[in-house]
Amino acid sequence: MSSLFARLKSGTEQHHREIEVVIDPMKNFCSLNAYKVHVQKTWAFYRPLEEELAALDWTAVGINFVARRKTPLLEEDMCFLRIPHSQTKESKQPLDRTNLDFALGCLYVLEGATLGGQVISRHLAKLGIGPENGGRFFNGYGAKTGEMWKSFQTSATAYCVTDDQIDEAVNGAQSTFRKFLDSMIREELFVHVP
Repeated sequence: MSSLFARLKSGTEQHHREIEVVIDPMKNFCSLNAYKVHVQKTWAFYRPLEEELAALDWTAVGINFVARRKTPLLEEDMCFLRIPHSQTKESKQPLDRTNLDFALGCLYVLEGATLGGQVISRHLAKLGIGPENGGRFFNGYGAKTGEMWKSFQTSATAYCVTDDQIDEAVNGAQSTFRKFLDSMIREELFVHVP
């Protein structure tokens, strides 16, 4: 593991634990309604964050950000589950900074969530939900998930090499975790759906 990913992992261990408590599969995915609420909250967080990240020029990093966007997958799930976008408020929490080092830390969290989605997909299968019927987001890149993670690691490691860059990436990851946790616990971000 590169020093970048070792530092990202150690710098976000506590955040990982906090998120795992809030995103409890036995609670968040125990019923269709609980899952719908989770999808709403996730979309409310991802949409504005991905719009901000998309405004950056990722060519220097060697990452095709458009291919990594998850908002379209969430919107497919919302459409299938009949969750109207108009009833979901976005969690407008802008990035603390807009440089690529910080953004790589943000993307570390989003790409890591895609890996975790593979585990959640197994819980969703118990509800009869799969990628074809409301579970596209948690399916992530499907069979290519591991390959996409490795590609991200390679590009990020090649770009983010100095201590200052790595510090900035860790700050970006920590900030993203905090904002995601906040969006998961804020009731006003969503409307309960039947």
